[in-house]
Amino acid sequence: MKTISRIAFAFSCLAATANTFAMDAKGWASTYESMAAFEDKGVLNEYYNNRPGYVKPIIDNLGNVLNSNWYVSANVPQSLTFEVGMPFSIVPIGDDDRKFSETFDIYGTPMAFDVPTIFGEHGNPQENTGLVYGNETLNGLGVFTYPYLQVAGSFYHARVVLRGMFLPSISNLTKFNLFGFGLQYSFGHLFQYMLPPAAQGLDVSFVFGYSTSGIGYRPDEYKGSLDLDVSATTFDVVIGYKPINFIEVMMTLGYQSATMKSSGHMYQVAGTDPFTGAEIETNVINPNISVDGNNGFKFGLAVAFQFGSSFHPVLGFDYAGKSSYTTNVLYFRQQLGHDKTPDEIAKEKGYVRGAVNEKEESKVESVQEEAQDSYNEMNDSAEQISNEEPVADNSNDDFDSPSYDD
Repeated sequence: MKTISRIAFAFSCLAATANTFAMDAKGWASTYESMAAFEDKGVLNEYYNNRPGYVKPIIDNLGNVLNSNWYVSANVPQSLTFEVGMPFSIVPIGDDDRKFSETFDIYGTPMAFDVPTIFGEHGNPQENTGLVYGNETLNGLGVFTYPYLQVAGSFYHARVVLRGMFLPSISNLTKFNLFGFGLQYSFGHLFQYMLPPAAQGLDVSFVFGYSTSGIGYRPDEYKGSLDLDVSATTFDVVIGYKPINFIEVMMTLGYQSATMKSSGHMYQVAGTDPFTGAEIETNVINPNISVDGNNGFKFGLAVAFQFGSSFHPVLGFDYAGKSSYTTNVLYFRQQLGHDKTPDEIAKEKGYVRGAVNEKEESKVESVQEEAQDSYNEMNDSAEQISNEEPVADNSNDDFDSPSYDD
C-alpha cells in the first residue's frame, strides 16, 4: 500500500512539473519560468535559472526612479526652510526593456540572440521554441513609477532630505517599504556677490542621495515569497540659474548606481505526506542572485517654479542609461526669513565690484605718468644743453710757438 501511494505521488509531481515548465495558453511565461530566473542553480531545469538579463529591467527602472527628485533647487537658503511633498518619476517602458541578448551554445558554437525579458512579448503556444517569454502583467505596463513621501529641512545652506513609504501586505504583495536620506550643500553664497547683477542668479550645489527598498511578492499558486532588496545611490552636481525670482532652470551632472538582491523561498504543494502529514514541496525556487542596474553617469534638466510663499513644483528630464521624467508637482517649500542679497553681502565684506580692475588701471596710469615725466625731463635737459652759448677755447693763447729762427 505504501509503495502504491508513493508511485501515485511521484506521477502527480511529474505532471505538475511538466505544466510548470510550459508557457500558458496565451504564450506567456509560466510562473516557474519567470521566478526561476532569480535562482543561480535550480534542481529541475538549469536553463531557467540564473538569468540576470531577463530580470534586469526591474532594477534599471527602479534605480532611475530612486535616484531622482533629491533636489528641488540648486540654491539652499541660509534661513531655516522646511519642505514636504510626494515626488515621483515616470520611466517609459521601451523596447530595450522588453528584450536582451543571451548567448546559446549551438552545436558547440556560442551564438547571441535577442530574447524576451520579463517585460517582453508572448510566444505562440503552438510552437515549441524553448524560449522563456515575458510576464503578462509586467508586459502590460507602459510606464514604471514608484511613489513615496519626502520631507526636508535646511539651514545655513545645508539641506537634509528624508523619504519613505510603507504598505501592508496586499494580495500578491507581501512586503513594500522604502527609506532614503539625502544631503545637499550650495556654494552660491561664496561667489554670487562678486558677479555682475545679470549673473547673480547662478548657483551650484552638491547632492548625495541613498535609498533602500524591500519588496516581497508571492506568485499565484505558490507559497512563500520572492524578496527583493534594492539599494540606490547618486552623487550629483546641480547648476541652477534664476532668470527671474520665481523660475529656476537646473542642469545636473552626476553618477548613480543601483543593485537588486533577491532572496526568499517559493514552492508549490504537491500534497501531504501520508505518514507525517507535512506538506510536500515541489517546483521549489530559492532566489539568490544579485543584479546591477544602469550604473554610470547621469544627466538631467529641470525647471522649478515658486508660486506664492510655499508651492514649489518641479518638472524635469533625466538620462542614466534610459530616459525618465520627474514630475514633482505636489511639493511645498516654506522659507522662514529672508537671506541677504549679493549686494548686501558684498557691502558687508567690504567688496567693491570691479575694484580690482580699478586698482590695476591706476597702476598702469601711474607707470604711464612716470614714463611721461621721465621723457619730459630728458627733453628739458636736451633743450637746456642746446640753448647754452659755446665757450671759447683760449687754452693756447699763452703758449708760445717754438721759434725756428737761427
